[in-house]
Amino acid sequence: MKKLLALLAVSAIAGLLAWPLLSPLLEQADTNSERPQASRALAVRTTRLTPQPFESTVTFNGSLLADKSIDIKSELRGKVERIAFTDGQRVSEGDLILTIESGELAAELGSVREQLALAETNAARLDNLFETGSVTASERDDAVSRREVLRAEQRRLEVRLQKTQIVAPFSGTLGLRYVSPGDLIEAETLITTLQTVDDLKVDFSVPERFRALVNPDTRLRLWVAGFNDPFTASVRAISPRVDVNTRTVTVRADVANPQRALLPGNYARVELTTRTDSALLVPSIAVVQSLKDTSVFTVEDGIAVRRTVETGQRNSAQVEILRGLEPGDEVITSGIQSVRDGQPVVVLPSIPEVG
Repeated sequence: MKKLLALLAVSAIAGLLAWPLLSPLLEQADTNSERPQASRALAVRTTRLTPQPFESTVTFNGSLLADKSIDIKSELRGKVERIAFTDGQRVSEGDLILTIESGELAAELGSVREQLALAETNAARLDNLFETGSVTASERDDAVSRREVLRAEQRRLEVRLQKTQIVAPFSGTLGLRYVSPGDLIEAETLITTLQTVDDLKVDFSVPERFRALVNPDTRLRLWVAGFNDPFTASVRAISPRVDVNTRTVTVRADVANPQRALLPGNYARVELTTRTDSALLVPSIAVVQSLKDTSVFTVEDGIAVRRTVETGQRNSAQVEILRGLEPGDEVITSGIQSVRDGQPVVVLPSIPEVG
């Protein structure tokens, strides 16, 4: 027992003597325990927003169409008598395309004309006799009615006879021939096609969020497969409604094609170039896209702050910010995946540009 008490006494005395030496070490340990909080500040790079000119290109998918295009068909049933065109021929308005045998109609028309001549003579004679009281009004009216019926029949046959001559309703280029002389064709039988090629139009769909960028006379560029250089187009009209299924608006533009290099049915990539003189731009990498919204991180008093934004046009490197940021804001442009809202950050010096 005496040995145990002596050992405790010696330990107590040693502790008292060592306290002045241990105290600074303990204080240093407490200080080190606080350093991880400061060491969690993330090193980032930023850019400060200033308004600047911005040019971007929006691309749409379109199809070229002839400004005028129809299928040439007969309204009558009959035998093809003459074909007055060749495949791919250019024609002017009123040029003959095809004739149908018309002998029977011509003979019928001749007979009606003879009957009409007699009916007109008879109606005139009875009208004179009626004035003298020699015939009744009923007899005079029957003669006049017969004359008018024959006149109507003559006009009907003349129209049918005219329809045996199929002519071009407008100037353009004919397509392939689908009938031959001697063919018995029915009404609605396809003979060939006719379309304008010198002037084309392009129809394309524009998402409703880009609707404000397109107006009548807006200039466009068209890229067509097989051609190295673009073609130009000008917006003619815009559909007055939005398709509820696709949320797009159909736009139609005129395309000059004097060399007839383009053809109806060609696929066209339509490009619309827009320019803004004062836009707030951030690097594409700074934009965080989620299912709910689009955001960027800014630095405010050494803290990362998440800001919801509305974006506009973009190019390969930059995105236009329409709402959510102001000139002078400092936007984080590196380490975006590691940044959290409210996290302390340390802004690294910007890297000087080479050259």
